[in-house]
Amino acid sequence: MAIHLVYSYYPKLNEAKKIAKSVLKNKLAACVNINKNINSLYFWNNKFCDEKEIEISFKTYKNKVKKLVLFLEKNHPYECPCVIAFTIKSSNKKFFNWIKSQTK
Repeated sequence: MAIHLVYSYYPKLNEAKKIAKSVLKNKLAACVNINKNINSLYFWNNKFCDEKEIEISFKTYKNKVKKLVLFLEKNHPYECPCVIAFTIKSSNKKFFNWIKSQTK
C-alpha cells in the first residue's frame, strides 16, 4: 500500500486551481488541497524574496507519482518549481482504496 503526497507552490490562486483541475481530469491524483496562506522566504538570483504563494498538495497512488511530477514541472509558471513527493507509509484502508480507484 503506497499513497503519495506531492507538493508544489504557485504564485496565484487561479493558476493553482487550473493545474489542480488538469491533474484531476488526467487522473494523476485523486484529491488536491489548496492552501492560499503561505508566506515563502528564499533567495533567488542573489535577491532576498518574501512572497505570498499558494501551496498545493496532491494525493495520488504510487504508480502516478512520476507522471504527476513531470506534468507539474512541465506546466509550472516558475523557472525552477518546487515539486516534492512523500510516501505515506500507512493510511486507513477505505481511503487507500479510494485513492487507488480514482487514479486508474
